Amino acid sequence: MSDQYRRAQADPEEIIKAARRRARAASSRRRGLVGDPSDAPVFEGNLAVQPAPVEAPAANPVEAPTRAPAAPQRETVVIPRTKTSERTSAKPAPEPVEVPRPAFVGGIVGLVVAGIVGLLLLNSVINEDAYHLQDLRSQGGDLDQTEQALADELTNLNSPNNLQAEATRFGMVHPEKVTFLYLPGGETIEMPWNEE
Repeated sequence: MSDQYRRAQADPEEIIKAARRRARAASSRRRGLVGDPSDAPVFEGNLAVQPAPVEAPAANPVEAPTRAPAAPQRETVVIPRTKTSERTSAKPAPEPVEVPRPAFVGGIVGLVVAGIVGLLLLNSVINEDAYHLQDLRSQGGDLDQTEQALADELTNLNSPNNLQAEATRFGMVHPEKVTFLYLPGGETIEMPWNEE
């Protein structure tokens, strides 16, 4: 920011001192016009105070009640804000602390670049995991097909026609009689072989 646009900041102590000087000047002008009434109240400025009312001493001190002196009453006068920079010599505002701009800009650019690189790495890791998941799903589909083929083959091998053909191939023949054993009594019954 250039110096011509920088506003001077007034010091609060300087403002108070200036107000007191104005009040003193106004009261001295009034004294010069009216005379020098030293006990006249001041009605302008921060020093505006009315004198305490003075009571006449009582004739009989026993009859007069003892009263504490009344506190002086102050009138509050609002001083409008004016441009004090022209009338008073305000202290100039301290120069702002300048941060080395190349370091600040370099730090911001470094943070942005680090953020972008981090997002790219995160995106590549997510895509790599997505490809790996796709491969695992395709392998799972192949294994499901293999399992179904093996289950079909096992069902075919367990069929009665297939069992009979395999038994004949290994030299097995049908028996002439079949013996049934009934367990509760332990009796056996022999029956001729039935093709059905």
